[in-house]
Amino acid sequence: MEESFISEKILKFETFVNDVLKGDLRRHENHLDQVNREIAEYVELRSMITTIEEADFGPDGFKTKVDVGCNFYMQANVVQPNKLFVDIGLGNYVELTTKEALKFCEMRISLLTNKVKVIQRECAKTKGHIKLVLHGICELSNLPSNINK
Repeated sequence: MEESFISEKILKFETFVNDVLKGDLRRHENHLDQVNREIAEYVELRSMITTIEEADFGPDGFKTKVDVGCNFYMQANVVQPNKLFVDIGLGNYVELTTKEALKFCEMRISLLTNKVKVIQRECAKTKGHIKLVLHGICELSNLPSNINK
């Protein structure tokens, strides 16, 4: 009877690890990827703004191509390269000077970097919980504990 009780507990713990903890870890890692992509976008924006600031454009500005969707490009003429529309989130755009846009990029990169640290701590905590439960399963089943995943 005790063996069936232990087998039942082991099965519940394994189910918990596979269904709950590994799912949580997957969600944390997906969120981490999303935030890292957002950081990369702001780093790219910062680089573009720096290039625009350093370039010397004439009174007519410069010409460029703009992706209007599905890799369709349209030629655009930028008359005032010192002003930009920046997406600040939730579909809202604000007109900023290049210096303001750089400051905004730095602020967003800093905030997102802090968010990455929090998510990484959550990932580490979830991995620790997984190892703890797996160690408990090994003790219940009297197996040698060599869990190094």
